[in-house]
Order: sequence, then C-alpha cells, then structure tokens
Amino acid sequence: MARRATVTTIPGDSTIADVAGMLDRPVEYVRRVLEKLERCKRAHGDAQVRIGVRGRPECPNYLIEYISEDAKTKQSTVTSDAAYSGSTHRELAPKHIEETRNWSPEEMNITAVMALIGRLRNPSDKPRHDFDD
Repeated sequence: MARRATVTTIPGDSTIADVAGMLDRPVEYVRRVLEKLERCKRAHGDAQVRIGVRGRPECPNYLIEYISEDAKTKQSTVTSDAAYSGSTHRELAPKHIEETRNWSPEEMNITAVMALIGRLRNPSDKPRHDFDD
C-alpha cells in the first residue's frame, strides 16, 4: 500500500513567526529574509515582509514591501519591492506579486524579524520571572 504524503497548509493570515516551527531551516530562512529586508530599508527607508500562503510551508515564498508617505497629503502607501522564492531566495517574476491571494494580509516589520531570529538562535533565552519561593 502506497503512503500518502501529509499535506500541511499555511493559514491565510500567517506571518513568518507563525510558521517558524514548520520551516526546514528556520534560522537560515529568516536570516535570508532579513538580508532582503535590510536591502529594502537601505533603499527606501522602510521594510516589511508578508509570506506566501499557497506554497510549501517548509519554505514559503515571501514579499518585501515598504511604506512611503506622500509629502503633500501625508497619506501612507504600501509599495511592493520584490517577491522571492522561499527555497532559493532568488527574486520572482513581477507577475507573482500581482496575485494578491498568494500573500498573507499580515506583515512583519524588520524589527519583528530581527527579534524572531534572535529567539530562533537562542531558544533557551526565555523571559525570566521572579517567582522563587
């Protein structure tokens, strides 16, 4: 009897933090995402990431964006910088960005991703409580 592979899906409103436990190589994946976020921040002054929710949960594709503000109207606009393959971390064709159903509506900013990689690298660093009896 043939075995069937267990299919794991990514919930539609997930962030990298939500799927960190499903990633093949979580520290390496988040480090590579952080590199792309830092590049975007240098170029545009801001950066955030949303993950693809229709692909493989062990290495989801991701979309790097930035928020800009119109100097006259003071209105903020989210602009896509680039989408990347979660397995190779190479840039994907622009057509992937346009498929909004591919991307989670929830994002993580660069600060949150930096905190996540710190937790992944040092999982024993848990918050301390002074409840000694």
